[in-house]
Amino acid sequence: MSKPTRKRGVRAKPTSRPAKKPVEKPSPEHEAAYVESLIASGQAARLTKEGKLPPGATHKIVEDDQGRVKVVRRRFSIS
Repeated sequence: MSKPTRKRGVRAKPTSRPAKKPVEKPSPEHEAAYVESLIASGQAARLTKEGKLPPGATHKIVEDDQGRVKVVRRRFSIS
């Protein structure tokens, strides 16, 4: 038996995809635990006097205007 062929110039119908769910913002407790785990593991650090991250750190620790500690990803680690 031969394989069914499509006509030239006719495109296949696009497949329907399920709708994406909106991304929920993490709770403040979850966010604080995430920041603490990054600091404890050495993946987050403050910048050195030269303005660089220490070796092994992937996130920069910053404080916002209310004094809350946040982390900002600065680079990726391949390990």
